[in-house]
Amino acid sequence: MSRESVNRTGFTLVEVMVVLVIIGIAGAVVVPHMLSGGQFGVQAAARVVIADIIYAQNEAVAHQSPRRVVFEPDNNRYMLTDTAGTTMTVSWKSSAQENYIVDFEQDQRFSGVTLENVDFGGMMMVEFDDMGSPISGGTLELIAAGFRYRITVAAFTGQVTIESVPGG
Repeated sequence: MSRESVNRTGFTLVEVMVVLVIIGIAGAVVVPHMLSGGQFGVQAAARVVIADIIYAQNEAVAHQSPRRVVFEPDNNRYMLTDTAGTTMTVSWKSSAQENYIVDFEQDQRFSGVTLENVDFGGMMMVEFDDMGSPISGGTLELIAAGFRYRITVAAFTGQVTIESVPGG
């Protein structure tokens, strides 16, 4: 048996090194984007805000009475109220009735999320009449870890949209 007829299987050191370099580069680029908790937090907060705006709109229609979502950027929170300013209550969190307040500072799901640039016709609230139409349209922004999302409530229709805004 000659040396030329022996088949060797395996990888050369150069091939192994090339694969390791590729994996290292991919890890350096992909992993930081996957671990960006701020983006997930602000997206979760945006979903909750949108759901609560739609909930207030539906409550106005169901009860034939205006409902408001009142934003307090200075306190980094918002609440659902009636026109007298009485905070609506919910029981889905626990068996007891609780005020419908979402506080971004206290809720660990939204760590680092900030509520900013609230403007609904010069007011810091969106109010829906008994037909579910907003008194005026407007926007608000949620910011965290360099990510910024703008939520818009259209005047007249009350359609809620969201967009990513550069320069978070």
